Amino acid sequence: MEWIKTSIETTSAGVDAVTGILMNCGISGVEIIDSQERARFFADSTRTWDYADEALLTPDSDSAFVVFYVTKNSEGAKQIQDVAAALHVVANSDEYGSLTMRQESANDETWLHEWKKHFTPIRLGRIIIVPEWVEYKAVQPTDIIFTIDPGTAFGTGQHQTTQLCVNALQKHIQPNDRVLDIGCGSGILSIISLLLGASYVCAIDIDPAGAIAATKRNAELNPIDISRIKVLSGDVITDTTARSSVGAGYDIVVANIVADVIIPLAPLAKTFESKGKKFIASGIITSRLAEVMQAFAEAGYEIVEEEELDGWHCLVGVCNA
Repeated sequence: MEWIKTSIETTSAGVDAVTGILMNCGISGVEIIDSQERARFFADSTRTWDYADEALLTPDSDSAFVVFYVTKNSEGAKQIQDVAAALHVVANSDEYGSLTMRQESANDETWLHEWKKHFTPIRLGRIIIVPEWVEYKAVQPTDIIFTIDPGTAFGTGQHQTTQLCVNALQKHIQPNDRVLDIGCGSGILSIISLLLGASYVCAIDIDPAGAIAATKRNAELNPIDISRIKVLSGDVITDTTARSSVGAGYDIVVANIVADVIIPLAPLAKTFESKGKKFIASGIITSRLAEVMQAFAEAGYEIVEEEELDGWHCLVGVCNA
């Protein structure tokens, strides 16, 4: 189907008024692009984030934009005319900005496939992370292809912390290892662990729906025995029921989360493991590294490996306590 994409330039203060005008014209589905609001959101939320790109904290424009789509036909053209007339009534108010309208054509095919060009195969050692729509043949006999649906939430394999964990798993997983993936997201580390030879993986995330659905979806895309992966929801730090469901006797515990979760998780991780086994943790920015290393030491872990990529760190600890 053909559509007309229309963008209205306004201000942060004018977004609500413009949205109200569109609703009065029968248009309820809109997209709001407001760098001022984005900057305010991230500034207010910094206490819950280890890291936010400075670009996100700095507005890149004084303008905001309200975007809507109408069908490319006479009915859609009439809606655009009605919107233009309604905007003309308030056009002299400085509070609402220029109210300039810009239009371009769009179609379903563009929406469905444009985003896919941003996802291409990624090689991480023996592992090649491949979007499900790409046909990819192994180059080396030892190559392992992990197929992913990047449309699912919680990670696509492109972030540095995920890459650090994938590299660590390749080094440390032994055949028939049991792996616990805490904060599994889309199941990348869980499924790759099975592809690397793990006999069993328990994947757990605090999201009760999205993470579980994403992990199961990605598991189905790969040549693994689905019965070897157990996917749970729960918070192992605060919920004893979740900890009981996870069980113990794991050879590797992996957590790609953030420092504020890894620190209280360190003493718990060893309760899930057999003695002398490994805890792999990433999602640690440089400014939090010392704190996490101290938490590892207090939990009885000897750090046997530390890797860094673009300011993100991954630690591998062994606990003999």
